[in-house]
Amino acid sequence: MSERMSPRGGRSRPQLALFAIVALSVPGCANPAASLYPPRPSEPSRTVYVVNHSLLHTGVAVRRSDIPRGVWPASRDYADFKYVEVGWGEDDGYRKPLTVRTAFHALRGSHRTVLLAGGFDSFDQPRPAVVAIDLSLAGFDQLCRYIAQSYALDSSGQPIRLAPDWYRARGRYSAFHNCNNWVANGLRAAGCPINSTISISPRPLLLQVRQIGRDIRKAQTPGR
Repeated sequence: MSERMSPRGGRSRPQLALFAIVALSVPGCANPAASLYPPRPSEPSRTVYVVNHSLLHTGVAVRRSDIPRGVWPASRDYADFKYVEVGWGEDDGYRKPLTVRTAFHALRGSHRTVLLAGGFDSFDQPRPAVVAIDLSLAGFDQLCRYIAQSYALDSSGQPIRLAPDWYRARGRYSAFHNCNNWVANGLRAAGCPINSTISISPRPLLLQVRQIGRDIRKAQTPGR
């Protein structure tokens, strides 16, 4: 998933109305930490980028130099790059060609989860959509810690590398906790008012992040 990462902005009124109804009817859409988000105008901020790669997958990217010292140690693997991106998913469904069998196995529930990371220097490379969100320093720190805690560690406390850019992860994958929910939960950890429950695909996730962010690369909303 790298450069080394291989990993429509507009919304109609019916879409916005449906989104609002669903968001208000499902727990978890309220601001989870008002002290973290939004960043105060007088204070410095850091930016996180929500990256949409396909109809199925999203990831998060940050400027590597913004990562607080001592947090997210695995990001040092991409010291030669300006940005680091990471996504989370089920091992077979993420690392192998997607088939009905692997998809069904993953959606049933699996603890065999992985992280796909990568480094890059600009957002010029083709991606369906990239949305930037400004976070407070404390919120950005929480996001980086959330990502770091998603890495499984060996007996010496080091990330478990499975292949170039691939790492063993923590957490259980299921139909209701997939890569998009993982991204949404990371944003909630940073204080963003994101409903992770409904973020089971890129479309509802992007609809939400566009309410609080700005498009770096604008594209047709997935699923249309």
